[in-house]
Amino acid sequence: MEPLLKGPAALDYLMKAFTNCYGSPSEVCSSLPMTMRWLSSVSNCKDEEWGEHQNSVSNLKANDSSSQELLMSITLKTGGSYNSKNSTQIPFVNPNSSNVTGQEQPECKGDKVDVLVRLGLLKLVSGVSGLTPDALPETFMLNFSRLRGVQAEIQKIIVISTSILIFRQILSSEQASDMERTISNCTEQLSEFLNCVEDAGIEGIVDTIIGTSRHGDKVTDDKNLQLRKSMMARMLAKSLQAEDPVFKKVSRAVYLAFRGIVFGGSGTHGRKLAETALRQVGAASLTERVVKEAKVLVVAATVSIGVHGPWYATLI
Repeated sequence: MEPLLKGPAALDYLMKAFTNCYGSPSEVCSSLPMTMRWLSSVSNCKDEEWGEHQNSVSNLKANDSSSQELLMSITLKTGGSYNSKNSTQIPFVNPNSSNVTGQEQPECKGDKVDVLVRLGLLKLVSGVSGLTPDALPETFMLNFSRLRGVQAEIQKIIVISTSILIFRQILSSEQASDMERTISNCTEQLSEFLNCVEDAGIEGIVDTIIGTSRHGDKVTDDKNLQLRKSMMARMLAKSLQAEDPVFKKVSRAVYLAFRGIVFGGSGTHGRKLAETALRQVGAASLTERVVKEAKVLVVAATVSIGVHGPWYATLI
């Protein structure tokens, strides 16, 4: 069903409705206590996080430029395109091109309100505890289900990444054959399993991974499979604890991947930032899943700024 109002008319309608509920921007300090507290908590770290993002983008552009220069040098030396069977050509993608499929979400240009709202939303959905309406800023009360959905996806991505990281370690210790194909199959099957089972436990996760891997490597002996399953369950139970170093490392990588899209947009640079972060924990194959969910945050932030901009401006 098409919405009755679109564009500026929709924003104007939402702004009037918000004013009727919470009053004018001049009353913001008394009418929006949760929003004020939320923005205040984010303001303490926004400069550091935005600076880290800018540094990452600068490094990414420098690497892209170096890759392009390398390819041009190779082409000049060989008198044509470089097509060695023993080498991998590094493609250079123009970050200004618009060939990324689907509707791209814009990057943040550094506007103070934009940085605060985007980062604030990311912080909200990155918490370990489930998001509740009581914890939401008044400006996002209508977005609770969407934000809770993104948080659930983040937690699934962390579980998948942690599980695959541990399983990769087990396969490496066994010197398993065709490890990358096995890992790829397990990632796909585990993703499907977590999408279908709402309250998946350690046993279900391990059974899914081990069951998939049984057909992907040479370990078919029941005794060896049981040993692998026991080791996997023990390591996974430990690594999914909030204070465990593995959990912290994976959670940080997933957070940085989301931040890459939330700040960098869903174009080339944002996607590369997300992929780079996930690659640190062997989860680059989940990049598109991160992009899909992070775009929800960018849209929510953009719409909110369009509707609640005067209230935000008063608070900061």
